[in-house]
Amino acid sequence: MLLNNELTDFTFGPAPGDPNLPAPGKRPRSSMAPTIVLDHGKPVLAVGSPGGSTIITTVLQILVNRYELGMKLPEALAAPRATQRNTAQTQAEPGFIENHGAELRAKGHVFAPNPEIGAATALEFVGRGRIQAVAEPVRRGGGSAVVVRPH
Repeated sequence: MLLNNELTDFTFGPAPGDPNLPAPGKRPRSSMAPTIVLDHGKPVLAVGSPGGSTIITTVLQILVNRYELGMKLPEALAAPRATQRNTAQTQAEPGFIENHGAELRAKGHVFAPNPEIGAATALEFVGRGRIQAVAEPVRRGGGSAVVVRPH
């Protein structure tokens, strides 16, 4: 389940007719998707990313990489990304275009290079009370993730 509870991206104040004004059934133009994965009600992984409109695609790709493609969490987080936001072109990192561009272009996809998409961090419960914390190795200058265990 992807969650989105971001009201700060609505337009507030006097803006008659603005399509981004809050109203029942509307969603803001930006998104948040901090995601907690549960297994039988117990947390097994948490992941999130900044990036405005690329947040949901970033989180989704990390989850697909981890659970569908069998990557370890550091690999899933570091893998090249693409993001499609209902435009004629799909924004994609160079590594994504290198790995998948030819096959997807043959199916009609058009790419707009984007040097980096998202800047995620994640943690995974790996058993025996251990937690693995992972941050971007390169995007936005690389990140930092650690587990702090009180003594």
